[in-house]
Amino acid sequence: MNQNLMLSKKRMKKSTSFDQNRIKIVCDKLCDRIEDLLEHLDLEYKINNRFVSMCCPIHGGDNHGAINLYHIGDQYRGNWKCRTHNCEEVFKSSIIGFIRGTISHRKYNWSKQGDDICSFKEALDFATKFLDLSLKDIKISNTWKEKNTFIRNSDLLQNKQTATKTGPSRNTVRNNLIIPSQYFLDRGFSAEILDKYDIGDCKTQSKEMSNRAVVPIYDIDHKFMLGCSGRSLYNKCERCSGYHGKSQCPEKIDVWKFSKWRHSSGFKTQESLYNFWFAKDFIRQTNQVIIVESPGNVWKLEENNIHNSIAIFGANISDKQKTLLDISGAMEIVLIMDNDEAGEKGREQITKKCERIYNIKNIRISKNDIAEMSNEEITKEIKVYL
Repeated sequence: MNQNLMLSKKRMKKSTSFDQNRIKIVCDKLCDRIEDLLEHLDLEYKINNRFVSMCCPIHGGDNHGAINLYHIGDQYRGNWKCRTHNCEEVFKSSIIGFIRGTISHRKYNWSKQGDDICSFKEALDFATKFLDLSLKDIKISNTWKEKNTFIRNSDLLQNKQTATKTGPSRNTVRNNLIIPSQYFLDRGFSAEILDKYDIGDCKTQSKEMSNRAVVPIYDIDHKFMLGCSGRSLYNKCERCSGYHGKSQCPEKIDVWKFSKWRHSSGFKTQESLYNFWFAKDFIRQTNQVIIVESPGNVWKLEENNIHNSIAIFGANISDKQKTLLDISGAMEIVLIMDNDEAGEKGREQITKKCERIYNIKNIRISKNDIAEMSNEEITKEIKVYL
């Protein structure tokens, strides 16, 4: 092994003796002053909504989108990713690692061929000198820990899906539905899980979701409904292919109103992640998110004590849905798509869109979708791989 690399590994091993709480405070302070830091490093950059993009100062190059540095985050701040050369795999994806990489390139002429790299201590010394503070003078208290947790959670909520305060509250939604939905009870879902997710039948004729089993989609606070999906309570009509009762078939132009599934007016599925309001805490705890296609798959996983799943309302993930993932704290995506051609294409689309930032794991199931699986099958085919 190259002697310089051996020395670097020793330096990296030695760095683990530093107090991680104090280092966390240093990282937060660096992120608070991210523009000052980047200018101090003489870097050209662009500030986006929740991250900084720039050419990679570690391996070089002229791709202005090569690095994404997430200075605002809910899990930890300063996470970064080199999309072209994966430099974070060498220096670790923290803001201190970013500084290490930058110094390594400039001072040690680092490349992946084995040149020496900046030590963790040298990078930390650079950071504390820039911040004009001493690591040993940083005091850690329970109050700080509680405050840090509050700020982290508040930061996530400030970037949540937005729901207007004039929209229906959760209490209003529940009061207008017959919960639990008999339709979904008949399809094997438990009353407890349907009550938890406010799944109910709408029998009020004047409502948009009349005669449908309603699936509300909430904001991240679980307070206001962003929109809803409704499954017709009726079977498919052989004459018009609509899903309606015993009444006369609708005019052809109106058949769409009697579709099998229908979303509420103005609701954009591509801007929401179903179950994000419940799953977000478990995603942060595990650094893992499970992606499925439909709410029914989420319910089935919940019934089996798997709490970090979200549904994307189909097989493809949109840019806005990916943005929500990017603020979730997840580092790994587990794909459990439906067992059909659309599901397979969805795997390819999501992998292509997310593989540069996330570790992707695929789980293939024996049934058409998770909702059709027994608890024993879920244990055998899914739980064992999580």
